[in-house]
Amino acid sequence: MVRDEADVIETFVRHNLNLLDGLAIVDHGSTDGTREILLKLQAEGLELRIVPDSNAAFFQSRRMTEIARETLRRESADFVFALDADEFLKIESRARLERALAVVPPGLHALAHWFTYVPDDFETKGGAFGPGHLWWRLKHERHAMHKIVVSGCLLRQPGAYITDGNHLVSFPGAMKPPAHARLPSDIVAYAHCPVRSRKQLEGKVVVGYFADLAAAQASGKKFAHHWGELYEELRAGAEFTPERLREIACNYTLPRAKWRPADELELVEDPVSLAVQVRYAAAARPDTLRRLMHFTEGLIIQQRPKARAGTIEII
Repeated sequence: MVRDEADVIETFVRHNLNLLDGLAIVDHGSTDGTREILLKLQAEGLELRIVPDSNAAFFQSRRMTEIARETLRRESADFVFALDADEFLKIESRARLERALAVVPPGLHALAHWFTYVPDDFETKGGAFGPGHLWWRLKHERHAMHKIVVSGCLLRQPGAYITDGNHLVSFPGAMKPPAHARLPSDIVAYAHCPVRSRKQLEGKVVVGYFADLAAAQASGKKFAHHWGELYEELRAGAEFTPERLREIACNYTLPRAKWRPADELELVEDPVSLAVQVRYAAAARPDTLRRLMHFTEGLIIQQRPKARAGTIEII
């Protein structure tokens, strides 16, 4: 499920399709050229399915569960990897991965390690995404979270759902997460690059905050407080300097009370091989104001009452 990821979307698609049989991408109202790039990639004949989602609010759990079920059915898939656009599969060998998945116990879903990568430069020319974004990762992860690899048993679990963040499969009313099979990190891991540039993060925080807030207001879903904390910084006039971006990247997803200075956290060299050739440039540079304008228009239109039969709607 992606929104306004034009700087990274082509690399994401080409890299992950080198490892997987296909991709199903929910485009959540992108306005920065992401949709156009996806259509060009699809026109090349890549195994890429694009599913539009015009709902301004961010219902990730619901939409990812729907698309996973649909993909398992229509593609007869054995497993579905729930990915975000800033995540790149790190696989030593497809054969080793298949052997590991083949021994996942029946009725269980699998978990892959989630590694945080910190770019060596947040101000790359033109905001281009490249190998420098996926070269250095945190030596020790403190979030204790994994990413879900959904097995075909989801089709036999009508109440099951993928949790927000794509971390687990759970069930309504479950007091604790059900058992999952953990895959060794030397076989597969998700390389996560949450902070790529200042403009990218600003737009992600501002629009993400409002989209998540709208979903929380509409359905009572749990609000993502890390969005709110970073949004409050921007609203107060703070600037995401390169030093601040590095600190955010190193502490991403952690509660603010557990943050540590970036210079206290050790990085290790563990590059992800991005053996792809990018052909399509983003239509426009990241523009937070423009993104917010599009989002606000969509939210207002979505909440406008429908005209009753026999009445005239004034626009």
